[in-house]
Amino acid sequence: MIHLVVGRGRYVRQMKVPFWMLVAAGGAFLLLGFLLFAVLASLALLAVPAVLIGAVAAHFLGGARPAFRDERAFARDRDPNIIEGEYRVLDERRP
Repeated sequence: MIHLVVGRGRYVRQMKVPFWMLVAAGGAFLLLGFLLFAVLASLALLAVPAVLIGAVAAHFLGGARPAFRDERAFARDRDPNIIEGEYRVLDERRP
């Protein structure tokens, strides 16, 4: 028998736990761990190929093509002295 102290403060008591109960609790935790591992592994077996197939499809079917790019975004690469910007009039009532 193993003696455990359970509680806190004034409410402490000592319990006797049989060895077979500790073995059963340990076995239950091991089985729960294996079950969790099996569930996650099966999800990985389904998710990894789906993600890879989606990435390949996105690369070939939805990739960015040079014809659709905005030419203004690449204008500064041609001439480093060009500064682009936008402005708005905030107050039109000037004296």
